[in-house]
Amino acid sequence: MARKLLTIPERSDAPATDIDSHALRARLSAAAKQGNGRTDALKILSEALAEAMGLVRKRFDHGRLDGLETARVIAAIHDEIVMAIWDYATEHEVQAANPTESERIALCAVGGYGRAEMAPFSDLDLLFLTNDKKMSAYVERLTEFVLYMLWDLGLKVGHSVRTVDQSIKLAKEDQTILTALLDLRFVRGDEVLASELYTRFRREITKGSGRAYIAGKLAERDDRHEREGNTRYVIEPNIKEGKGGLRDLHVLYWIARFLDREGQLVDPQQADDYVGMGLFDQQAATRFRRAADFLWRARHNLHWMSGRPVESLSFDKQVELCRLMGHASGPVEVAVERFMREYFTNAKEVGALTRIACAKLEERRAIKIPNLYRLLPGSRRDLKNPNLTLTTGRLNFRDPLEIKNDPSVILQLFETAGRRNLDVHPDALSAIDFRRNLIDSDFRRDPGNAALFLRVLDTAKAPAATLRIMNEAGVLGRYMPEFGGIVARTQFNMHHAYTVDEHTLRLVDEADNLIKGRHTDDMPTPSDVAMALNRQERRILMLTCLLHDTGKGHGDQCIEGAQLTRRACRRLGQPREVTDTASWLVRSHLQMSETAQRRDISDPETIADFAALVGSHSRLRLLYVLTVCDIRSVGPGVWNDWKGTLLKSLFMTTGDYLDGRDDLDLPSRAMSLREQLLERLPVDKADTIAPFLDRLGTSYWISFEMADFARHARFICKVSDGSDNIVDAVHTRVNRPHDATELWVMCEDRKGLFADIARVIASCGASVTGARLHTGPIGTDGKAQVLNVFYLQNADYKAFGSRNETARTMLAKRAEAVLSGDTPIPAIPTGLGSRRAEAIPVKPVVRFSDAASGNTTIIEVEGRDRPGLLSAIAAVLRDHDLEVLSAHIEGVGEKAIDAFYVRRQGGTGVIPERLRKRVRADLRAVLDDAEEMET
Repeated sequence: MARKLLTIPERSDAPATDIDSHALRARLSAAAKQGNGRTDALKILSEALAEAMGLVRKRFDHGRLDGLETARVIAAIHDEIVMAIWDYATEHEVQAANPTESERIALCAVGGYGRAEMAPFSDLDLLFLTNDKKMSAYVERLTEFVLYMLWDLGLKVGHSVRTVDQSIKLAKEDQTILTALLDLRFVRGDEVLASELYTRFRREITKGSGRAYIAGKLAERDDRHEREGNTRYVIEPNIKEGKGGLRDLHVLYWIARFLDREGQLVDPQQADDYVGMGLFDQQAATRFRRAADFLWRARHNLHWMSGRPVESLSFDKQVELCRLMGHASGPVEVAVERFMREYFTNAKEVGALTRIACAKLEERRAIKIPNLYRLLPGSRRDLKNPNLTLTTGRLNFRDPLEIKNDPSVILQLFETAGRRNLDVHPDALSAIDFRRNLIDSDFRRDPGNAALFLRVLDTAKAPAATLRIMNEAGVLGRYMPEFGGIVARTQFNMHHAYTVDEHTLRLVDEADNLIKGRHTDDMPTPSDVAMALNRQERRILMLTCLLHDTGKGHGDQCIEGAQLTRRACRRLGQPREVTDTASWLVRSHLQMSETAQRRDISDPETIADFAALVGSHSRLRLLYVLTVCDIRSVGPGVWNDWKGTLLKSLFMTTGDYLDGRDDLDLPSRAMSLREQLLERLPVDKADTIAPFLDRLGTSYWISFEMADFARHARFICKVSDGSDNIVDAVHTRVNRPHDATELWVMCEDRKGLFADIARVIASCGASVTGARLHTGPIGTDGKAQVLNVFYLQNADYKAFGSRNETARTMLAKRAEAVLSGDTPIPAIPTGLGSRRAEAIPVKPVVRFSDAASGNTTIIEVEGRDRPGLLSAIAAVLRDHDLEVLSAHIEGVGEKAIDAFYVRRQGGTGVIPERLRKRVRADLRAVLDDAEEMET
């Protein structure tokens, strides 16, 4: 007896496509009869496709179609085109009057096309299902004809040709193929053959194997999240593959589809299907559709405005997309911020829906889910709190209705979760979501609630993880309204990789890791300092970490943040000393980084000024740890040993100053480091480099670690001519851990040297992201020794020439030629700017200040970075006869922030006001040119 075949589910509510199927086929038949069939058919199909897509875009742009409906219409349009091609082929081009068994073939849609969800430039995923693994000539010709017609229409097609047996076998071996077949939809051809595959797939693949599939799908999702940064709060998210993106909603659909016993869940957009399966209640289903619609609207707009399948919300795309998504008013930064906040709110909803569905699946024992927030292994003993219980190993309310009677159980939940390393059950988060309005002003002023919240900061085994759950639940921003102002706030610059709240929580995690000694290998000094903090200092540090950026978006972020911090600390009942110190830290949290990277920290006056700012060892320690954590939490690759060395030197030197060593005795420290280096070298090498070391100034010894001194020493020994003469030499080195290439230049000082080297670097297409210029005192021979180290990257913010040794060789040769004066410097290439960077407004700034010594002037320049900017700035200084004694170069995303210690050539004293006006005007012209070139 023949097996009964299951019928493949079909769409009963296919949307209108503006394509008249009968008229289209009539035109194709007429073209075939006129003898120039394929060419004319292609033209007819192309016109029909273009017209239909144009109309759907117009309906979408005018708000007559939402995001989900548009995805369905686009898929239906492609259905009409594919079916028309098939019918034309089988009727006019590749005919089989009486198909044999080997000539049976069915055309099926799989993947996104199979789900009937397509964006404007999505792939067309097709399965040509045959009855014989040895394709007949008919099947081969038909398959080729259909594919070539689709390709000639400009469509990107993903296809496979398989039998039923092959499809089943591959689905058992490959989860990607299995998932594609979950979306199987019959389009044209032998429907019985397609139904046979569907029946066997349901009987042999999905039946009884739900746990393994779901666990594998969630593991696959976690791997994808890891590749995309493992947070939904990256400031340039991938709308499809990123955490909280469309692919996460697809995972829920695939899980539901796999578990659907009858195989009738065919529409991923019908929320009632999920309710019927028990994965969502009606409210969650509504949230699912709302989030999916937003993501689809954004994706459609992104495809159409790009003219190709772009999925990443890069800065330049955000600028255009925010207007299309309804945020048309206000400055571009404000419009982008509003749009991205809406995006992150919806991405957060996707995460909440995933937790809800997974909890339901776990209760049904379909899967065993790992802790969603990856807390440390926690205790499962008695909770000793009658209001709380454990549900499938997760912390839950014993009676959610108790929240109304005693709202403090909300904070009890999180305090217990943090202290006991427990994940929070999604049902508890849903219960909180219904009653978040109970977290009001009275709740915030309650001393008992303040004590619970402070215990999260003080005693949680992983405070950042606990705070992150609180943030996801909407509790953290309501209880701490100062923090609420930065939730999902984007940072419209290329320096930060995360939203403000995500950056803040990562900073809390960095601080906790330092305090608990988890970073001792790569950061011994900051970790030693953090571990030595007393209990009150640790609380101050954690409060400061949580509140340090709350002033963003409110004028001067440091001043506003300090005021918000003072308000929050008072509400939490903190003593005056804690409040004052935390407020001061927030106000000053950028000062240490700016001093270390933009000032000459070998200058005693710099140290004296910084010591006056901090005032005490306790504040110095706290500011040091906060600064390190802040830089490390900005984004991947921002922290490096160079910054660590500068901060450590500033910390230690300022500590000496606060101990009463006002003179700091920097020359003695430099001499000590010099002697340590020479002791490490063989006697012959030490004798060779000693004269060169004597010519270097004190600043050199403050700026590097001993490993760097040793590398420089080997370089000097290699190029030395055996005399005391200053040698011209160049060396490049790829610093892979920090993704930068170092360019070392050793030579005799001369006018315009810095400008010439900067132009050489720009001519090779490299960007200077940092530099340390060291010019020693003039020797008895009237010469000064220079050892400059430049840190270089390419346009993609990778180490310049790391995979192209020829580029580094060319850089070294050009630099050597300039030092010898043999050749003119090549022109600087143009058109190397980043479209992402161009989208971000940058305000040019030029500031002058006098060094406390009265012998030099500090010129600070901020503007849009571009190839050749440093060279142009250096040329201005050279043309005004200004000698660059020290340059502090910092690339902060799209912005260049440079500081130069200068004096008049051959003279001393600060620059007079009249000259400053001319220099300022010329520097502003350079910065304005940079802005115009990008826009």
